[in-house]
Amino acid sequence: MNYNFAGYLIKNRRILKQLILRDIYGRYKGSILGILWTVVNPIMMLSVYTLVFSQVFRAKWGGGSGEDSPITFALNLFAGLIVFNIFAECATKAPTLITSNPNFVKKVIFPIHTLGGMVTGSALIHGAMSTIILIVGKLILDGRISNTMFALPVVWLPLIFGCLGLSWMLCWIGVIIKDTPQVINAAVSMLMFLSPIFYPSSLLPDKLQWLAKINPLATVIESTRSVVIAGELPNIDKLIIEIIVSAIWCQLCFNILKKSQKSLADIL
Repeated sequence: MNYNFAGYLIKNRRILKQLILRDIYGRYKGSILGILWTVVNPIMMLSVYTLVFSQVFRAKWGGGSGEDSPITFALNLFAGLIVFNIFAECATKAPTLITSNPNFVKKVIFPIHTLGGMVTGSALIHGAMSTIILIVGKLILDGRISNTMFALPVVWLPLIFGCLGLSWMLCWIGVIIKDTPQVINAAVSMLMFLSPIFYPSSLLPDKLQWLAKINPLATVIESTRSVVIAGELPNIDKLIIEIIVSAIWCQLCFNILKKSQKSLADIL
């Protein structure tokens, strides 16, 4: 039976939920803080990056404006890191999803697409925890938050669809090309500095603005900052187009993995 990716995940939601919970709790199994690491890790990361870029490098958000402060830099940096970390977790884990679970693939009855959903769902939960910290931090440090933050789930739809499709595509490629994990790890490291995480896209020189235009993460990062920090809604028409394109990409990747499931079992 043919499914669209949303219907497929809804049908297998119980398995998906169990896989996500297993991934999250398994990650912190045996640790003293346990699930609290989902809160401690982003706070530590925010503190280190803020110290290095705002105090050591004296970085200023917006090109050195006198109105900038370490707080402004920290909030904008953290917002960018949240989006990037969701993407990075999906991209780096996906290539080994199938190769590390060969029994799931050989059993055709198992819905292997839920493995990609597991990685994406787990990454989103960690991203949501970090976002709560960002919002609370802004309220404490800035004294106010905007109602536009409630638009964040919609703003993240292109990110969710994009990461889900990428997970399916990379886990398929990872079975065929064994070097995929190494290539992806290197690519993710480079993309971190090519994305507007430590700087706004507007600071890119004119001859490099094309990097922001072809980087799907750039729009999501800037839109996240807009709705959570600046209190501004993104361009609705542009957002709708991004959602449609990312949904098409997700469905395409879903179909490729679906059709190749039997051949992947033979390869393994």
